[in-house]
Amino acid sequence: MKSVIFIAPPAAGKGTLSEYLEEKFHYIHISTGALFRERSQINDEEGRELKEILASGQLVDDERTTRILKEKLNHMSKEKAFILDGYPRNINQAKNLDNILKDLNFSDYIVIYIHISEEILKKRMIGRRTCKKCQSTYNIYFDKFKPRKEDVCDKCGSNLISREEDNEKTFQVRYQIFLDHNEKLIEYYKNQNRLVEIDNSNEHHEKTLNELERIVGAKVD
Repeated sequence: MKSVIFIAPPAAGKGTLSEYLEEKFHYIHISTGALFRERSQINDEEGRELKEILASGQLVDDERTTRILKEKLNHMSKEKAFILDGYPRNINQAKNLDNILKDLNFSDYIVIYIHISEEILKKRMIGRRTCKKCQSTYNIYFDKFKPRKEDVCDKCGSNLISREEDNEKTFQVRYQIFLDHNEKLIEYYKNQNRLVEIDNSNEHHEKTLNELERIVGAKVD
């Protein structure tokens, strides 16, 4: 079964699509954002630096990102396919990733590029709410994704929070960074014949999931 690398702007729905693939095909989901947030909770110099970087919307430097990701992949079973969410974000990271996957014998993967409009992205990011306990996500701007009770998780009843980085200023920074690097990154994977594209702008989420299953199913069977 092929591993999957998602390329998409912030709040494009990578987490939701990854969750679906986890359930459907039993992938292991690796989010660099989650790895950074976990590391930022450690009260040491690197943890504090990561916390500041995440709050500002800037990217974590390539060297540190590569090291943290490689540590994660190195502890995984080579028999398991994974979803990589949030990396690579530029050509240098893509080349680093090629080396990491080669060194660790992970070479069978596809790259899925998620299309979505800027306005929808902004609403998804600044309207996102996350459960403190089970990490389920909701959105206050889209009826289908609102919690049944305001600020309370449907699944476990814990309080919902807005991440520190989920604000308009941070969105603009992150979105511009994505635009600055995206074109070359897409071309890089097209030249490797690994790229598949999917549109996640549609409000009818089932249509996107069906398309995703068709793409991934066709590639992993």
